[in-house]
Amino acid sequence: MIKLATKPEVHVLESRFLKIPKRVSLSKCKSLLLLAYDNNPEVALSAEYLRVYSPSAENKRDLNFPNGKRYIQITDIAQCGNYALRISFSDDHTTGIFTWSLLLELSENRSRHWDKYLSQLHTSGKSREPHTFTLKIPNN
Repeated sequence: MIKLATKPEVHVLESRFLKIPKRVSLSKCKSLLLLAYDNNPEVALSAEYLRVYSPSAENKRDLNFPNGKRYIQITDIAQCGNYALRISFSDDHTTGIFTWSLLLELSENRSRHWDKYLSQLHTSGKSREPHTFTLKIPNN
């Protein structure tokens, strides 16, 4: 059984091969998605992390991580069938469908994914801060 914040309890079909969280909730500040798995500590995924790794067609088409998402918030969580969550964000991004397997993968590989995101921002001269970019001034 999964409990979504401010939503009625939802029953999910269990699978021996798919690790599904027993509880899904949103922090009071709406900046963290909290996932509780059996016999494991609760996992907290930031709204920024989820937004930049959103599996939407828009993100896949751009081939780059979106920038300026440091203060983004989660505005809604909706269950999609028995296989995923649709997470909506404060920048009006509503098309990311996060499967249970993707959420588990993002949970287990947070450090590696976060480093990749920060590295790409640095390389492209972009920033986590909204409306900010880096200027590269050539040396004479």
